[in-house]
Amino acid sequence: MSKIVFEIFEEISQIPRGSGNEQAISDYLMNFAKKRGLNAKQDSALNVVIYKEGSAGYENHAPLILQSHMDMVCEKNSDTVHDFLKDPISLRTEGDFLYANGTTLGADNGVGMAISLAALDANDIAHPPLEVIFTSEEETTMKGISALDASWLKARRMINMDSGSDTAFCVGCAGGVRFELSVPVKKEALPQDMICKHLTVRGLKGGHSGVEIHLGLANSIRILGRALDCIKDNMCIVSLSGGLKTNAIPREADAIIALPASEVGKAEQLLSNLQSTLREEYRTQDPDISLALTEAEPQKECLSQTCAKKAVAAMLLLPYGVLHMSYDIPDLVETSNNIGVMTTSDKQILFECALRSSVPSRRDLIKTQVEALAESMLVKAEFAHGYPSWTYNPSSPLLAIAVKQFKEMYNKEPEIAAVHAGLECGFMMEKIPEMDIISYCAKMYDAHTPHEHLSISSTERVWEYTKALLKAL
Repeated sequence: MSKIVFEIFEEISQIPRGSGNEQAISDYLMNFAKKRGLNAKQDSALNVVIYKEGSAGYENHAPLILQSHMDMVCEKNSDTVHDFLKDPISLRTEGDFLYANGTTLGADNGVGMAISLAALDANDIAHPPLEVIFTSEEETTMKGISALDASWLKARRMINMDSGSDTAFCVGCAGGVRFELSVPVKKEALPQDMICKHLTVRGLKGGHSGVEIHLGLANSIRILGRALDCIKDNMCIVSLSGGLKTNAIPREADAIIALPASEVGKAEQLLSNLQSTLREEYRTQDPDISLALTEAEPQKECLSQTCAKKAVAAMLLLPYGVLHMSYDIPDLVETSNNIGVMTTSDKQILFECALRSSVPSRRDLIKTQVEALAESMLVKAEFAHGYPSWTYNPSSPLLAIAVKQFKEMYNKEPEIAAVHAGLECGFMMEKIPEMDIISYCAKMYDAHTPHEHLSISSTERVWEYTKALLKAL
């Protein structure tokens, strides 16, 4: 029965576990192992590895890693009251789906955690010796998997439970790099005859900036740039903001602007026209785009015109979306960039982006283009350390066994696919090049958004399949 999987998922949903706030969930995992008499290790990065001996008759089988990450993306609707540092995730069921109430659900990667913990908890399933890894900060820096000590691991085969689905095995992933473009802030006095307004972009779906980038979803930061350009005559910008996470396609964006009283009506009409245009452009992907001007508190200062023009130019010119498709794997995005977060401080307007590619030379080309853009605008671009790709191994023994087991259970071929997202598998291959890896997970939708939902029936199938696969290994 899969009841234990959902019980564990509900239990971990009570523990705040946003990226960088994993101490409590890491300690929970250590206590989980202690209560069951299992050996476990915890490192300074808060990674946890729990060990379980093979079941009767499987003691001498080759060990196997089950791997998932403990952190989650913390997004909420603007009208939802929730503190991700201390509040539990509130769950609800609608038909076959599990949702949260106005926040991300955390099925990414809570369902992988729950299935792995259920395997550790069970005493009635056959399995080889298990090394179950739970990593930290996967959604942001990959700090956990980067810091994991490979000497803790004897296994040379691994099931990652953070991609694919109950009908597909993931066998490769993109590498990537995060970068920032910063526009220096220079302010000037706001003319006294100006009226301050709050310009909002709302109604966008948002989504995972890797696995859903191919859907052509609208980016609220890019949309805000178009709106500001549309009403730029006689307008001043006070501040800009948008998005919450670099790996989430931003759903909302805001600007505090100032206009002469005589220009407000014209601006409202221009924005209304643009809204109609955008709804037509995105009628399939994002039909509910909304632009609105509302009252705002009076301000004394605004961005200088030069600063404001550079900021709007960055919103319009930074690459966004699919930049190149794979020639090798049908329908696979090869290279993309997401403009994920925009913030205004006293010193700078900062754009935070996530660049992904399964081809390093394409990634480097986009990097060069962004640096050229920054140089031409006299602004600054900084690139962080990237994360490695995971290359498909068509001769994988683990994949062969997994496919055979799938065909025996379901009488059909599974899909074999790669994913345009960063997975920890690339880091594991970098640490242990001979590691044999596959990845799968239960079906979930709208990850990294408050609409995230998990298929209950799919989770049940993945649990039953995992038990069968463990027996076959």
